[in-house]
Amino acid sequence: MAEIGLPPNSIPVAFLCFNVGVEIGQLLFVGTMLGLAWSARVWLARWRQTLRWVAPYVIGSVATFWVIERVVAFWN
Repeated sequence: MAEIGLPPNSIPVAFLCFNVGVEIGQLLFVGTMLGLAWSARVWLARWRQTLRWVAPYVIGSVATFWVIERVVAFWN
């Protein structure tokens, strides 16, 4: 640190501030991830009944497409 022009009596303060900044960044990241996880859990709880019907409709739509595609293929 002294090589970059920092006075020797400021080195401990510089290291302390750097480490505190890193720890605050880590706490913010963990807090953000926990907030996103909580939001996803709340959202899924509210939409669980609606999402329950998505898969059967997707499967039915694909099956209908395949039936129509194969019927049209017979005429060609």
